[in-house]
Amino acid sequence: MVIVLLVTGLVSVRSVRAAKNVIIMVADGAGYNVWRAASMYQGKVGKQVYNQDGWQSFACSTFPLSRSGKPTGTDKQDSKLVYNPLKAWDSTLRNGKPGDFAGYRYLKSTYTDSAASATALSTGHKTYNGAINWSSTNQPMRGQSTPEVAKAQGKSAGVVTSVPLSDATPSGLGGAHNITRGHHAEIANEMLDGGWLDVIMGAGNPDYDHDGRALPLGAKRDHGWVGGEKTWKALKQGERDWKLVESKADFEALTTGPTPPKVLGVPQVAKTLQEKRGRDLATPKFAVCKAKSAAPLEVPFNKNVPTLATMAKAAINCLDDNPKGFYLLIEGGAVDWANHGNEGDRMIEEQIDFVKAVEAVVDWVEKNSSWDDTLLILTSDHECGLLWGPNSDKVAFDPIQDNGPGKMPGMKHLYSSHSNSLVPLYARGPGSERFAGLVRGTDSKAAAAWNISGRYVDNTDIGAVMKAEIMADGGDLRSSPDNQKPSSPKLFSHPLRSSPPSGRCCSK
Repeated sequence: MVIVLLVTGLVSVRSVRAAKNVIIMVADGAGYNVWRAASMYQGKVGKQVYNQDGWQSFACSTFPLSRSGKPTGTDKQDSKLVYNPLKAWDSTLRNGKPGDFAGYRYLKSTYTDSAASATALSTGHKTYNGAINWSSTNQPMRGQSTPEVAKAQGKSAGVVTSVPLSDATPSGLGGAHNITRGHHAEIANEMLDGGWLDVIMGAGNPDYDHDGRALPLGAKRDHGWVGGEKTWKALKQGERDWKLVESKADFEALTTGPTPPKVLGVPQVAKTLQEKRGRDLATPKFAVCKAKSAAPLEVPFNKNVPTLATMAKAAINCLDDNPKGFYLLIEGGAVDWANHGNEGDRMIEEQIDFVKAVEAVVDWVEKNSSWDDTLLILTSDHECGLLWGPNSDKVAFDPIQDNGPGKMPGMKHLYSSHSNSLVPLYARGPGSERFAGLVRGTDSKAAAAWNISGRYVDNTDIGAVMKAEIMADGGDLRSSPDNQKPSSPKLFSHPLRSSPPSGRCCSK
């Protein structure tokens, strides 16, 4: 038995055995109802791989330090943004207007963006919306991101995403540092030249459209996602130390056998592997779909791009030769893009693609590594779309409806941007037991709505756990974000295990 003391914002826990490999998988923009909707469509509610024995399960808060969009000169937490269950589930009608519930307003006005959340996940520290590993006191958080820490420990590091490789989540969890997420070319060049990444895989190929068709000569091209035209030309001509991979066949070839020391994979498609197919390149990034939504899988997929699962397997095969292990981000980034567009069909497609990648990683762990060596964390950076049931515009928090396998669940998007709702956290492997000592509180309404324990941690806790496992020092972990006290400080005990528990922890 190890005693865990939760006072003055610190928790001291020590893993019996630190993780050799740390893998974090992020379903961007996927709140609990997205995970549930995809499972309903698959006929696998409660039967997914992460619902099985051995997994730790918690909810997670995601709020930013501030919503300023720029450094404020202070790292003081904006208290209005800190997740408050009472406000989040308030079903009071505002001004008597139908559907204008106080809880909806609160959730829509206090959210994080992907950059601030990725920074929290990567460094363990909160920052302002739009920041990529950059503090609100206007300083780069150099050396503090997870891949930088991994490289300093002699491990390999990589990022994989289904959206552009220099978008906010792969940028933050890929170790870039920038005052704003919009500086795509600067961010891409830092990821390429920083020295801590060995694998980068993501969309943003300037030579192809959303359907994977090569652009004609003279067509306008967006080189920003890949570092600018000069960088892209150098990469294409083999003038950098990166092996550039573009074709589906070459991605598939990387899943087995020897691999180059540094791999840059940019599939032959514009901004997303599949989510933007059938869209004109001029379509705004997060345009709300006005046309009637198709059924999932109805529109043929791009045939010349790899799946997220293939990219994940390729990245792991590139990284796992290091005897000291590796760190890897795998992001299902286009779940968020679909929710911004209020496209339920594409949302389900993208979440299923993410789950298939999860299954591929679990298969690798059980066949090529072990749960004693590899820590796998599954989560979301924030909720997007305020997704609830078909009558949720009239009935507060109306649950989504399960209409059976292969049928669209009854659901409705209530917003075209992010919300401050809790998101899922599943973890297995060394270090996963740490989360039980970092619980901020229990949300009883969330427990009832999603059939979970309701116990939640914060996204900064995920960053702290990953870094502690990578550094293998079992040191003190912050139990709260900077300048935010735990919701219920108390002394309690928690048994730490050297192997996964025999049953699920903290879930129903």
